[in-house]
Amino acid sequence: MPGPLAPAVARIIDGAYRAYRANQAFENSRTAAELAQLAVEIAERRKQIKETLRVTIEAMTREIEVKSSTFAVVDRGGNSTVSRRGQENITFKEYIERKVPFRPAISQVCTVALQMPIKVPRRIRKKIAGDTVPTTIEIALKQFTASLFFEAVDEALEWRSPLKAEPNYNGNSKKALLGEPVTRPKRFGSAVQPFWPRPKGLLAPDLVVVEYRQEPFETENVFAAVEIKFPGDWVVKKQITDYVNLMKPSTGVNPDKIGREKVALLRVPEDCTGFEIDEKNNSTSKGQKNRR
Repeated sequence: MPGPLAPAVARIIDGAYRAYRANQAFENSRTAAELAQLAVEIAERRKQIKETLRVTIEAMTREIEVKSSTFAVVDRGGNSTVSRRGQENITFKEYIERKVPFRPAISQVCTVALQMPIKVPRRIRKKIAGDTVPTTIEIALKQFTASLFFEAVDEALEWRSPLKAEPNYNGNSKKALLGEPVTRPKRFGSAVQPFWPRPKGLLAPDLVVVEYRQEPFETENVFAAVEIKFPGDWVVKKQITDYVNLMKPSTGVNPDKIGREKVALLRVPEDCTGFEIDEKNNSTSKGQKNRR
């Protein structure tokens, strides 16, 4: 008979499950056949997003010289009137309402990632009727899918997209880890999973919007560092604080304010363009249906 700790234990188990990062899921896809199948699926998704965002990519190609801040003017910010839990919409209000350039394109990518995430198997041992039975569950990699899509757009634009997926920064020096060309983020993962693992001491915002596309994504050239949260992935204050400190200049007037103003929070689907608020339940049926 379950005791009073059962609900707490269940929450911990659920939190641990959701906390599994993509690398842990990949490590459990051990067979060559599974990895080969996953590589094919990733290749298909890259083609899919390039076609889905074909018009956006063509527009970005034409507007390669235009500053990102130009596109932030028309953005109305996120929906701080919507809260997933607790006082989230109050605690992180300024980050939710931050103007983010290219929100429609970002929203489109995140919506596709939410609805059709890449899934990988994970082997577990489960107790059934007193016996331990090996079984397999699927983990939906929404954040990885979104990052893969943003990277596909960047590659299509010869690494001159304003949207950089999970670029790495040295947590101490705040220097960006540049690839080749210097507008391409340096990766430490595999060809299948480029974003993870990453060396200790590095910080990698989910998405960085650069001001000038033909220059490296050093913090001075960052217009917005965007933390993306899919359903079930809650906002963590330390994570936001880390990014504020990363974006904070070492000199100048009011560096703390500048650091804060460069950080944005985008919850999917609540802060995506086209999300409509249901005044009765402070959400939408679509938003609830996609919650996992």
